[in-house]
Amino acid sequence: MSHPADGAVNRRQFLTRFAAGTLALVAGFDLVNRQWVAEAAAADSTSFAAAPSLDGTLAFDAESLAANAHDQGNIFVRRPCAVLRPGSVQDIGKMVGFCADHGIEVAPAGAHHAMFGQPLVSGGLVIEMRSLETIHSIGTNGADVDAGVLWKDLIAAAYEQGLTPASITSYLGTTVGGTLSMGGIGMMSAYRAGAQVDHARRLQVVTGGGRTKWCSDTQNSDLFEAALAGLGQCGVITRATVDLVPAKQLARTYRIGYADIPTFFQDVRVLANRGEFDSLGSIPQPGTAQPLTLWATVFHNPDETPDGSRLLRGLGPAADSAVFEDAPYLDYISLVTNLYDSFAANLDWDAKVKPWSDLFLPDGAVEDYVETVFSSLTAEDLGPTGFGLVFPMLRSTYGRPLLRLPDDTTGPWVWLVSVLTDAARSGPDPDFATRMMDRNYRYYQDAAAVGGVRYPHGACPFTAADWQAHYGSLWPQFRSWKNRYDPKGILTPGPGIF
Repeated sequence: MSHPADGAVNRRQFLTRFAAGTLALVAGFDLVNRQWVAEAAAADSTSFAAAPSLDGTLAFDAESLAANAHDQGNIFVRRPCAVLRPGSVQDIGKMVGFCADHGIEVAPAGAHHAMFGQPLVSGGLVIEMRSLETIHSIGTNGADVDAGVLWKDLIAAAYEQGLTPASITSYLGTTVGGTLSMGGIGMMSAYRAGAQVDHARRLQVVTGGGRTKWCSDTQNSDLFEAALAGLGQCGVITRATVDLVPAKQLARTYRIGYADIPTFFQDVRVLANRGEFDSLGSIPQPGTAQPLTLWATVFHNPDETPDGSRLLRGLGPAADSAVFEDAPYLDYISLVTNLYDSFAANLDWDAKVKPWSDLFLPDGAVEDYVETVFSSLTAEDLGPTGFGLVFPMLRSTYGRPLLRLPDDTTGPWVWLVSVLTDAARSGPDPDFATRMMDRNYRYYQDAAAVGGVRYPHGACPFTAADWQAHYGSLWPQFRSWKNRYDPKGILTPGPGIF
């Protein structure tokens, strides 16, 4: 089963276009001037290292570089010197090895959905992972896919066979490799099933030395743990096998508005502890954080009509005004994706600065934290399309070491608390970005003081000391993995961890 990229350019076509002057073909790297050079310039260079032969293409035309100089957050502009569109995993191995030999930094980029420069590399090589987008197999034992496959495409293909991923992010226009490198969380399904990294069974990874290795819990297990939620520090994920579970056909969502925060948490905990819903969390109207609006969703088949009175039993008076909405499963799973795609199509959302804050709070501290933060939010803190998000995660189902979470001493639940800030207008706004990043760092410090942890997708500047505190007792192990699998330190410099 294959989903080839639209408009793919093979090596012969690429050379033809280069000769016609429409693309700039990289021939190699000038070791003295530290820049990629085209064939014409290479002939006159006395310090030229020829690029390896490739199945795909290596370009440094202005359009390619500009497209890979920013991510969805639009906070940083870091212009690479070349872009690899791999035609094979071997291309990635060759180019990463070439870059390691010559001290050139490398960053894989999936759908560019990161918010804080994670896939950007100034003066280095960006690998466009979307060039590898084959779904190799789907079955009850999982899905074997290239890292550049979008989750929405995998979900659609799996659903045709009555299956769905065990854990699904809220936005589906992300790549499998991208979310496995970050962690992969979302409230649209499986709040009791862990993150997407907890459902990866096997990975193919290109290390910082250019070596391609398969890894799992039983094969090269150190590399497996270093790659999952490893923010691209120890390798480039190129292929993955992820869990699939039986899919239901329908989704019924009950919505309940809450005038006060303590009652919201009281009711969510009742539902979460019973475990009868598939998805729980608060999604208010865009541009708001309050009142908190509980979305409680149960997946079912046509012959399994949910009983609302039973499902909502024991809740406070707010549940008396609950309303429900039915949707096909795929429509429900795609709600957030469709919302943001509509923002992009109608409100120029892709061009807006998005200094999001994403934090994990421990069970015992979340109510006071949400009360303090959400009550302080201004119109600028949210923007017309931003909102505050809160949802529970069952701590015991999250097991990958590099996805850092609060401990479980204050209760079984960890809570994601997000302030998804979007700028009011499109285009660069450095002053706004700086104000919001400073705010996000204050949010982080307040969360850390009560045991909270940053989810490193959002826009929160970290010092070296902050990163060491983030990984805590795991820091020496992570540093050891980095030295082992990326000894030249070329991989994914965007987060600024090492």
